[in-house]
Amino acid sequence: MNSGLNYLSTANLAWQRVDVHGASMDKAVLFEGSHGVRSAFFKMPAGLTIPHHTHTKWVQVMVLEGCMRVEQKGSEVIDARSGCVYFLDPGYPHVETALEDTVVLVTQGEDRPGWM
Repeated sequence: MNSGLNYLSTANLAWQRVDVHGASMDKAVLFEGSHGVRSAFFKMPAGLTIPHHTHTKWVQVMVLEGCMRVEQKGSEVIDARSGCVYFLDPGYPHVETALEDTVVLVTQGEDRPGWM
């Protein structure tokens, strides 16, 4: 029976190694292909950099553990620590670096053909 409520913890998710814009990290999918968004946890070791990239849809990142540096031309550099959230509009190039071992929750507009 589906009650419409799902509870997840980073401790008991199925993690898999993925490539994100040339950076290798662990990902645990929450949901994809429904509600017009996709959402997943990502584990990034200290020093890992996701090189210069853009997104075709909006992206919201919540830092659950650690610290993430976000650099974008024309904006001040931010160090988003545990409990912080940052939002990226589509089309703006940026670089993200884990300053510590970091876990983030990423939710973004679905941007893959055939999933909508």
